[in-house]
Amino acid sequence: MRHLVTVALRRATAPSAPSRREDPASALTLRGTSAGRVYTFTALAGFVRTAGASDTDEHFAVDADVCRERRLLSCADVLYASRARPSTAAVCWLTGVTAAFPGCRLAAAPLAEGGWSVLDSVSRRAVFVGLRVPGDRPLLASCLHAWLVAGHEVAVLQNIHVVHGT
Repeated sequence: MRHLVTVALRRATAPSAPSRREDPASALTLRGTSAGRVYTFTALAGFVRTAGASDTDEHFAVDADVCRERRLLSCADVLYASRARPSTAAVCWLTGVTAAFPGCRLAAAPLAEGGWSVLDSVSRRAVFVGLRVPGDRPLLASCLHAWLVAGHEVAVLQNIHVVHGT
C-alpha cells in the first residue's frame, strides 16, 4: 500500500471525546508526551484539504513489505513494514531499507514482542517506541515523521498511545 498522508500535530488542550473507531489504515489519532507537554497527532491517508495550515505535514508513505516498485520506494518520505518482526530482525530491516532508499526520512517496523522500532535518517539510530500502539497502525510512522519535521527527536517522545476517537 502507498498513501499520501497528512498529519496534524498540535499541543493537546483537552481530552478527545470518544467517537467512532476509524479504519487503522486510513486514519489514526495518537497522543504522546514530551518534556511534560502532551501532543496530539491526527494522521489521514489520502488527499486531505489542509488549506495551508501551518501545523500539518504532508508526505508520501509506502509499505516496503509489499511494494515492489523501486521508483515508489525511492521517493517515499516514510517506509514502513506491515509484517511484525523480532526486534533484532526489525533493526536489520530498518538499516537495510534506509540504506537502499536514502531519500526516506523515517522507517518503522512493528515488533513481534509489541511496540515499534523506528530509524530516522538524521540520527541513524534505531529507537523502540509505541508499546501501546498495535502493529496494524502503520500511520504511527507518519505521525513520527511529522514530529521530526517539527524539529523534534523521536527518542524524546514518550507514552505514545492510540486515542479512540478522532
